[in-house]
Amino acid sequence: MKKRLFIAVFSFFAFAVQAQDKEVKVGDVLKINSISEQTYNHIDFPRKNIIIKRGGVPNFKSVYNNEVVVTDVATNNDGEQVATLKRTDGRKFFTSFPSVKANVTKAIAAEELTF
Repeated sequence: MKKRLFIAVFSFFAFAVQAQDKEVKVGDVLKINSISEQTYNHIDFPRKNIIIKRGGVPNFKSVYNNEVVVTDVATNNDGEQVATLKRTDGRKFFTSFPSVKANVTKAIAAEELTF
């Protein structure tokens, strides 16, 4: 019984350590993946009405498979990394937003962002 408990606890911590390996640094290049849902949950894109007010085109298909570079990284109170992302090609998101923020820890886990 003790062996099973030990193995279960050990494997839990082994997986927990693996999940925290991927720490994002300034200058890292990430890729925005297409998602099956309607909106991105962990990348803070502006709402459609805000995009229209700023003169942009609210087409979320335009951000699929874009490569972005991390320009700033901070840690919030929960210990998760929050980063500012800019496109590598120099263009703006939705033709009006030069950068967006993302909870990188949750976005990588939900596969909205990949390395």
